[in-house]
Amino acid sequence: MATEVIMPKLGLTMEKGTIGAWLVAEGEVVAKGKPLLEVVTDKVTMEVEAQASGVLRKILVPAGEEVPVSTLVGIIGTADEEIGGLAGGGARPQTPGAIAPAVSPAAHAPAPLREGARPRHRTSPKARKMAQESGLELGTLLGTGPGGRVLSADVRTFLSKGPARPPASPAALPGAGALLKLTRAQQVTGQRLTASYQQIPHIHIFMEVSGVWLQQFREGYRLQGRKISYNDLILKAVAKALVEFPRLNSVLRGEEVHLMGEVNIGVAADTPQGLLVPVIRRVDQFGVEEIAAQCARLVDAARGGRLSLDDLSGGTFTISNLGMFGVSHFTAIINPPQVAILAVGAMEKRVVVLDNDALAARPCLTLNLAVDHRVVDGALAARFLQRLKEILETPGLLA
Repeated sequence: MATEVIMPKLGLTMEKGTIGAWLVAEGEVVAKGKPLLEVVTDKVTMEVEAQASGVLRKILVPAGEEVPVSTLVGIIGTADEEIGGLAGGGARPQTPGAIAPAVSPAAHAPAPLREGARPRHRTSPKARKMAQESGLELGTLLGTGPGGRVLSADVRTFLSKGPARPPASPAALPGAGALLKLTRAQQVTGQRLTASYQQIPHIHIFMEVSGVWLQQFREGYRLQGRKISYNDLILKAVAKALVEFPRLNSVLRGEEVHLMGEVNIGVAADTPQGLLVPVIRRVDQFGVEEIAAQCARLVDAARGGRLSLDDLSGGTFTISNLGMFGVSHFTAIINPPQVAILAVGAMEKRVVVLDNDALAARPCLTLNLAVDHRVVDGALAARFLQRLKEILETPGLLA
């Protein structure tokens, strides 16, 4: 009995997906549980495993084409099975009945390659990108994918166990005159941010915050052997402030402002796949150590390409922190349908005036709050930022 391969719904909000690549060619053996294709959404690229074993008899949707979820994209069956009734394509309901019993791959042989032809799909795109950025020669790896294909998991395993590799030499990296193609996710992100910048009336409010207590809190955790970042403490403070200012914890849909019941904060992360914003849910209900653990888990998953679509959905507010790069202050673009984003600069010593008019060097950082002026006016944004400053500078409120 043939198995229909359908465009999966990888997250609650996913409506369409693009076939990034078929990891198995027509006529080749498919093993249940092994990567079959890559699906690209507007947020992330994910490998999808085969739900049955057999032979990939037909690819109905080629790489690069976008289709709605539940669309029939391929067929797995036995080598001599009649599949004419299924090959018409179209949408299919996602039901258990769409998955056929597994077929033993031992009964089939992969389609032969032409003489002198290179093996197809030797390396997944994600594995190639990870290897290039790690200075790793892919020819040294044994892949665990179909036909020995090297997968991103193989690269991660090798890097975690093998010797450290130097980064790729400048000569091996794209240079002047190179033509780089944006990924589908980068294209969609660019379109959305361009629309946000053009259509949302941003107003930006800057405020300098004393980092004395942030520094002391972090040092206290360090002495106890617990790793807490400034960003973890800022997440805690922002969550407290958002509970008091629910209008900034909202989304704009059409002409309606929806005040969200949960404080779900997206944390912008730099990854090999580009900028991703994993979401920490219900931040206001966590302590600093729980926030740190959640943040570390999501950022690690983002950089390793292991995020699910739900990990990237449902945010109600976003924090972008470039302090680790020494950036003093910057502006950020609102991620619609959210109505606000906080840009966090570096913790650095600055000259401040004390109460007795003396000058002193104190740790400080600059916060920049960008808000959608259709939803949040300047006075409300200023009060929110003022309250956030108060929380960050008051040990009893930040603890």
